[in-house]
Amino acid sequence: MKLYYAPGSSFCQRVLIALLEKSINFTPWQVNLFDPQVRSHYLQINPFGKIPTLITDDGQVIFEASIIIQYLEAQFPHAPHLIPTDPELALEVRLLERVVDVYINGGREALFADTQRPIDQRGGKQVIKAKRLLETACALLEDKLQGRTWLAGEEFSLADCAAAPTLTYLRMVYSYQHLPNLTDYVRRLESRPSVVQVQNYGYEQMKQMLAALQYPLELPPLEAVPTT
Repeated sequence: MKLYYAPGSSFCQRVLIALLEKSINFTPWQVNLFDPQVRSHYLQINPFGKIPTLITDDGQVIFEASIIIQYLEAQFPHAPHLIPTDPELALEVRLLERVVDVYINGGREALFADTQRPIDQRGGKQVIKAKRLLETACALLEDKLQGRTWLAGEEFSLADCAAAPTLTYLRMVYSYQHLPNLTDYVRRLESRPSVVQVQNYGYEQMKQMLAALQYPLELPPLEAVPTT
């Protein structure tokens, strides 16, 4: 299998975490979509020009991070099970993944985009709405994590693969230190070997990307997250 990815992408990172968690052999193929020639070639593989993309051993092309992980779970059903076999628990994992994607990652993107606007144009209605939904989602995770090790219980899952990069990058623009369960959960995430391996490389690329945007990336430690 071949995975087209960029190490700084949170969606790529979740797939890489899943591959490492399940000890699946694959060929990594890093893609620089800012290079016109590389992008032109990649569009022949994925017409949407998004990453990641998985090419299976039989030549099947699979888009979208969560669908890739679902494919991996079906083809490599050995433990750990990132999508639980219990239907109700699997539904909760999927729900939590969507909360992370739609409300937390969506809010993070909106807050970051707001930092790129002139000061007098910041804080518009859409940003306020996105932040409110982000805070609602973080509060939901705080409640879910009461008495739990991972988002859906005691087993690391697809939801945690999604949460790891998203919650790490979120600290660039939003503090959740006032949520103790969530903060402790992120500590556990960031000490998990698969997450450490993926994020160390990804963070370096993210710094380079943001430097090109003249945005200084400083990822605050959990103990010193500034109040937003």
